[in-house]
Amino acid sequence: MGYADGGGLTAAGPVRRESVRMRAAELFEQRVKPTEVARRLRVRVRVKSAYQWHQLWREGGAEALNSRGPGGSRCRLSPRCLVKPAAYLERGPAVHGWVEDQVWTAARVVTLIRRKFHVTYSVSGATRLMHRLGFSPQVPARRVAERNEQAVTVWNEVTWAEVRGPGRPAGVTSASRTRQASPADRPGGAHGGRRGRTPVVTVSGHRAGRLSVAGLIAMRPGSRTRLCHRLVTHPAVKGKRRSMSERDFIALVDGVHHLVKAPIVRVWDRLNTHVLRAVSESAARRAWPTVFLLPAYAPDLNPVEWVWAHVKRSLSNLAVMALDRLEALVRNRLKRLQYRPDTLNGFIAGTGLTLDTPTSS
Repeated sequence: MGYADGGGLTAAGPVRRESVRMRAAELFEQRVKPTEVARRLRVRVRVKSAYQWHQLWREGGAEALNSRGPGGSRCRLSPRCLVKPAAYLERGPAVHGWVEDQVWTAARVVTLIRRKFHVTYSVSGATRLMHRLGFSPQVPARRVAERNEQAVTVWNEVTWAEVRGPGRPAGVTSASRTRQASPADRPGGAHGGRRGRTPVVTVSGHRAGRLSVAGLIAMRPGSRTRLCHRLVTHPAVKGKRRSMSERDFIALVDGVHHLVKAPIVRVWDRLNTHVLRAVSESAARRAWPTVFLLPAYAPDLNPVEWVWAHVKRSLSNLAVMALDRLEALVRNRLKRLQYRPDTLNGFIAGTGLTLDTPTSS
C-alpha cells in the first residue's frame, strides 16, 4: 500500500458546514424538532449531531454554532514548511534511499520528516498529514521493467492505425492462454464464515492435471462482438505435454475464419507459441489472414487479458477435486460471456484502442 496524490480538503468545506448550522439555527427558532431539522437539511451524519446543535443553540443562540476554526492540536510544521513535504514525496522514495519497492508508507513519511525537518510525527499523525497534503493510500500499479514505452506508443499510433484501416472486412483482437491456477496464485474473494474461525477448504495434494485456454475476441462489421475459445485438458501423465501446442492455436484461428466467413486481421501477443515457425508458416500458406504482433510486455493492450481476469475472479476461492469439474466451470463462464457482447466491447474499450468499423462490408 502506497500513498498517491489525491484531492485533499478545500477551504469551501468549513464554510459549507457552517452554512448548514446557521440554517439549522433558523429552523430551531421556528420550533422545528432536531429530527425534522436533520431530515430537511439532509445532514450526512447521525441525528445526534442535530441534537447537539440544538443544545448549543439553546445555551448560546446562533452564535454558538459559528465555526471555531480547525480542531485538534496545532500542526508541528509551520505553514512555510508545509509546502515542502509534498515536493519531497513527488520525487519518489528511491531518491530518498528506499529502492526496494518504490512506495511511500506512513512509517517512511515519518522518517523523511524527521530527517528533513527534525520533527517527530507518529504514524497516525503522518497519515493525517498526508491526507491534508492531498495524498491517500492506494495500491500501486505494477509495470514490467522491460516494457518499452516508446514501442508501445509507436504501436498505438502507427500499427494500430494500420490494423483498423479502411476496407477491413473483419477484425480479430489479440489472443492469450491461461492454465489451471494453483492455490498460491488464485485470486482472492469473499468467503462467508463465523468470526474467529478461518474457513478451510479441502484440496487434493496430488497432481490433478492442467487446463489450458486460448481465446480470441472477434469483431465483424454489422455483427455482434464474439468470443471464440479453445480448451485443452492435460492429465497428469508423465511425459505428456502440459500446454497448448501450435496446432491448437492454428485450429482456433481456422475456427474463427470458418465462423466469420471472411478474411481476418489477427492481432497476437508475443506468447512463445504464437511466434513459432509452424504458426508463421500456417499464416503464410493462407491468403485470408493479416497478422500483427503486440509490443512486448504490454498486457494492457490485450482485451483478452480482461476476459481471463473476469473468469478467474468468478472462480475465486474455488477448490475443485477433478479436472473435468474445472473444465465444466470454465466452459460455463466463457459461454456466459459469449452472450454478453456489451461486456466484450467494454474489455476492448478498456485497452484504449478504438475501432470504428463500418456499418456494412
